[in-house]
Amino acid sequence: MDECPNRKIFDSLSSTFDRLEEAAWFIRLMEEHYHSADRFRWSLSSFLRTLKEVMQLLTMELQGNKALSAILSQKKAELSSDPLIEFLYKQRDIVVHKSMLKPASKGTVGFTRGRGLKLGLGMPIDPLSDSVTAIKKYIYHAAKDTDFLGILYTEEDGSGEYTCVERQWRMSEFPDKELTQLAASAWEKVAQALFNIAGIMGAKLVKPNFELGNPNHVHFEIYNPEWVKEQLEYYKKWIAENET
Repeated sequence: MDECPNRKIFDSLSSTFDRLEEAAWFIRLMEEHYHSADRFRWSLSSFLRTLKEVMQLLTMELQGNKALSAILSQKKAELSSDPLIEFLYKQRDIVVHKSMLKPASKGTVGFTRGRGLKLGLGMPIDPLSDSVTAIKKYIYHAAKDTDFLGILYTEEDGSGEYTCVERQWRMSEFPDKELTQLAASAWEKVAQALFNIAGIMGAKLVKPNFELGNPNHVHFEIYNPEWVKEQLEYYKKWIAENET
């Protein structure tokens, strides 16, 4: 029985495909840790590193294949000239050789019923701070004065409404697109370049697609009413003891 062409090509490019999957995994970690600033940034940094390594590994695995040399060089040049890929590659070099990455970060404190924000107050969130710092800041001011937005749910009332923070991560050079969307788009571009090469080698592959998680789940951090009540009582007590 003849060996499956896809398996033969996959085996010959196994390190490259593995690194592509690793890059995808780091996007998943970005989503999983969307509200934990350090873990989000570390996952982003790892994504940038592995994304650039995909084509580097492909070059190594095709070393000596003169028939594909010119096509590979063309694909690498096309990727490097793509505005998004070029920018992310440069960010990878900064992370590896110069300093940590601090994307633009902002959020909205408010309440939700599980599908979008119903009412909220926008504010910047330090890219080195978790999302919970934003709601704690609002709770502190509510304890000191009043919950003027009426967004602090301190009891489970059956309405399905909960206090929340909706967070956004951005790159200043691409202000209109959320950061995990940028990452997914970049992943697809690099994956397509790899798939094109594999296709020329004889593989039959479908167009690569990275499906992000539901933004109503990823971008929102929802707080238990009991926790909100505890925080409100804590700050009221702290203010009474320290600011009166």
